[in-house]
This record gives sequence, structure tokens and C-alpha cells, in this order.
Amino acid sequence: MDTLTLLSLTTPSFQLIDAEARGSSENGVMVVLTEMDSSWWWVRVVDERVLSELRRHYPDATDLDGV
Repeated sequence: MDTLTLLSLTTPSFQLIDAEARGSSENGVMVVLTEMDSSWWWVRVVDERVLSELRRHYPDATDLDGV
């Protein structure tokens, strides 16, 4: 996911620099977003359904093979 897309989901004054964001449920951490550079994020998920939903919304996303 690119940074502009992520920021579009937040308030206009929100800024991330060298960031890592975590999404949790009652079962613990479900998704981790790690900023790779100024415009790309590494997305890690626990639940395959979350990954499927992200892929549906971001069809141009690519896998990080071997990471």
C-alpha cells in the first residue's frame, strides 16, 4: 500500500516517518504495516482473510518473495 492511500484513511494533519503501525483484535496483533521508504509499506498479516481483503482493494500489490 502506498503512503498516500494509507494517509487518506487518516486525518489530514497525520504524518508518519519511519513508521510501524499495528492493528489488533482480542486475539492479539492481526496486521503490521512497516514503512519501507517514503511511499511503500510492507504489510504482514496473521489472518489470510485480512490478506485477501487487502489484495482485493490493492490489486497492484506484490509479494515480497523470500522475506
